[in-house]
Amino acid sequence: MTRKFLVIIPELAGPPALIGEALMEQGHSYDAIYPMDRFASHAPLSYPGLPSEPGDYAGLVMMGGPMSANDTAEHGFLEESMSLIRSFGLAQRPVLGVCLGAQVIARAYGGEVFRLGGLEAGYVGMRTTEEAARDPVFAGLAGNFAAFHTHYEGVRNIPEATVLATGGKSAVQAYRIGATTYGLQFHPEVTIDIARDWVRKFGAVFCQDEPRLITHLDRDFAAHFQASAQWCRRFVRSWSNLPG
Repeated sequence: MTRKFLVIIPELAGPPALIGEALMEQGHSYDAIYPMDRFASHAPLSYPGLPSEPGDYAGLVMMGGPMSANDTAEHGFLEESMSLIRSFGLAQRPVLGVCLGAQVIARAYGGEVFRLGGLEAGYVGMRTTEEAARDPVFAGLAGNFAAFHTHYEGVRNIPEATVLATGGKSAVQAYRIGATTYGLQFHPEVTIDIARDWVRKFGAVFCQDEPRLITHLDRDFAAHFQASAQWCRRFVRSWSNLPG
């Protein structure tokens, strides 16, 4: 069944990429809305703002961005996104948050977004939890895998969240709230061109804390990208077809 999704993109350099491709490979479509750039794919000449309700959208995706989910005073769209996330959750429609998106979901449901001990970047080894084997999306993805990261903050103390993956600097790298809301601290959507663009745009900060983003980037993508892209497609296939 064809479904249309809404994708919130807080950073122009952080598109849905492989996630968007995987949706379209399933025969689905998506509208993209850029709250910082005040642009929407479905209304390119007149920015409509974020909707207040799910409407006809089958599900919601929120991508990453350079701001903190705690920066609600500076970025009004964060509170709007939290409200919309809860609306999709109440409607039991699939919700996915990636990096910042996962942190916004955590805040929306009373969780804590906190500063890690430093930047977590590049491909990092993840491992799924026992609960993941019983999860409708993660059941087919259980085991160890490498995932690409670029974040200074993590999530914790999320009421009623089920932790699905852990590893690296954070005990919570993937989680589920309710039946259809998922948060991923890592970036399954990323391609090497996107990663190179992040180095170009944010490298003055990122590469001081993690020089391997320059020295090891090509080698790490050669080693891990194919498996990571397959993981992304399998995840999106299961997530996007959750009952809702």
